[in-house]
Amino acid sequence: MRKTFSILGIFVLGALAALPAAAQDWKAVGPQGGDVESLGAAPGGTQALYIGSEDGHVFRSMDGGAHWSLAGRIGAHHDDVVTTILVDPRSNKTLYASSWTLNSDGGGVWRSADNGTTWQILGLAGEDVRALAEAPSNPGILIAGTITGVFRSRDTGRTWERISPEHHDDLRNFDSLAIDPHDPNTIYAGTFHLPWKTTDGGRNWAPIHTGMAGDSDVMSLSVDPRDSQHIFASACSGIYSSHNGGTTWVKFTGIPKESHRTVHLVQDPVNPLTLYAATTTGLWKTTNDGAQWSLVTSDSWSILSIVIDPVNSSRVILGTERLGIEISEDGGATYRASNDGFSHRRIADLATDPQHPERALVVLTNAIEPVLETRDGGRTWKPLSAGLTSGPPRRVFASPNGWLAAPAPGGLLRYDDSQNAWVAENEVVEKPAATPAAHHSAATHTTSSQTNSARTPKPKAAPVAKPTLVRSIVPLHAVVNDVVFSAGAWFAATEAGLYVSHDAGQTWTVTPLSTPGVVAVRAAFIQGSNVWAVTAHTLEYSGDGGHSWVQHALPVEARQGAHLDITGDAVLLASDRGFFVSRDAGLSWRQSPLPELSIEDMVVAANTVIVSTQVGLYASNDAGRTWTRLAQPPESATSPIVRPHGAGAELLAASPTEGLFEARITSAGATATPSRNVFDPQAQK
Repeated sequence: MRKTFSILGIFVLGALAALPAAAQDWKAVGPQGGDVESLGAAPGGTQALYIGSEDGHVFRSMDGGAHWSLAGRIGAHHDDVVTTILVDPRSNKTLYASSWTLNSDGGGVWRSADNGTTWQILGLAGEDVRALAEAPSNPGILIAGTITGVFRSRDTGRTWERISPEHHDDLRNFDSLAIDPHDPNTIYAGTFHLPWKTTDGGRNWAPIHTGMAGDSDVMSLSVDPRDSQHIFASACSGIYSSHNGGTTWVKFTGIPKESHRTVHLVQDPVNPLTLYAATTTGLWKTTNDGAQWSLVTSDSWSILSIVIDPVNSSRVILGTERLGIEISEDGGATYRASNDGFSHRRIADLATDPQHPERALVVLTNAIEPVLETRDGGRTWKPLSAGLTSGPPRRVFASPNGWLAAPAPGGLLRYDDSQNAWVAENEVVEKPAATPAAHHSAATHTTSSQTNSARTPKPKAAPVAKPTLVRSIVPLHAVVNDVVFSAGAWFAATEAGLYVSHDAGQTWTVTPLSTPGVVAVRAAFIQGSNVWAVTAHTLEYSGDGGHSWVQHALPVEARQGAHLDITGDAVLLASDRGFFVSRDAGLSWRQSPLPELSIEDMVVAANTVIVSTQVGLYASNDAGRTWTRLAQPPESATSPIVRPHGAGAELLAASPTEGLFEARITSAGATATPSRNVFDPQAQK
């Protein structure tokens, strides 16, 4: 249970419920691509295609992958990993899907009767279903492989029965399935630990791993439709084939060991000697039944799913990790990205350029290119990753002179357009010069005989020189939390104090606060010569550009991720312990009425305060006295990152998995109007 702070005079939360909910017209603006967990195609071709994601979303293309749209969501959880999508050969509008969940108690087998728009749980609710197969000779038979066993439905999913022994030491943790194309009672099942087979519909099971390396996680199984004794398997130990129904296996050679993690091993439906091995280090191809293999993509591609057109087998569709959909029309010789309408990016941070509203910069996790920039309102994106030697930056900022990035280990980088790369910003360090060694001359050196002579005058003491300060330039190394800008000075809030630059970020020096010593600064705000800085326990204020400071106590400890803003006479503090407002420059604080204390982000756009919480977006037109719930971007659980852009109240929101969305917030209690800002893709046409 979260603590409240009654001494701050908390507002009545009931005031929130009385406000009308605002509905925003959100528009997706990319970046395109992302993770494709599974691919499905309507039987007989590749015109109708479906993408399954790792958060329950299903995307649809009815033109062979040229354009995609978000069809619907499987389940109510945002951690449903869609492992399989099947299209019923009797009705192409009917889809079946399997899923498992990362943290919640979801998972199961699902059915859609409208091309993936709406889904209903069909069976095995709460089971982690890792594989789902449809009997080629009887589409009414479905087989599901779960963490606990193998299940079968004889009536297209209406009822299910367990066909593997319960609580068996080895018949569990199923990861792959294949059904004999002529006999639905012959089933192959791969586990996290070797494959098994039944020929009597599950009454008896036998291990089939002779010739396969021990402790092999069998990730895919398939049966040659021309010869049901010819079986293929991919495992973490390599790729295998069997010509006797799995009794013995022969390991394919010619693929490097680092590519052994083959997610799928797929036979060309037209040319049976041609096989594709979809691995986490690229796509491998053989045209002579495995005698020789060649890498037909970059080894940086991680292939999670593959579909081959059954009529034109030169058409190969790849579902990748990070890159989205890649399509080859010539059997893997060349590829083109095909992600129009499919955006499934994981955005870690976002910067918008107030001087050029059509520009934005995003930081991606789990991406080959960790930083992408758009200069045309999201129509196109290009990578800006050269010089990022320590991976994705933890923060990015739009300075008056271009992009800045704060790497996770520390420091500050500036994107240099002339070099097309990120370059390090520097810090000015002043240290006392080393004291020179004492100089012994004949005039000052005395002997023992001279010392004993009363007539010898005593030498005069040399004047003590003030230590000389030596200035040196070194790369800035402090961990940067925030950067703010004015015409005369830039300030960086870091874990090693507040830094200031008077030369547009080329060099930085520490500016002392009222608290002595090195103090971590969580956030900053600047308005002319007025500067505010948030430390763990105080709000520091300077009215003279940072030369002198006064401090006031904060209502709660400001940890990493705290946000500070000023609107009118109100100082706004958002943190993981609530939203607080001060109307007397920080002398006293009041906690604002929000149903969720943990604030993930805060912006002020056209005098409207917008906060992102774990339960959604909220807006206030009166500096936090009252709030209105804003609609989330489509199918997004939360939007932990929000940024203003443009001259009005346009807002960009970053979904954890769905990329960027844009809306115009005209009033906290009014229906939003579609944004005609340059971030509206339609405005560019």
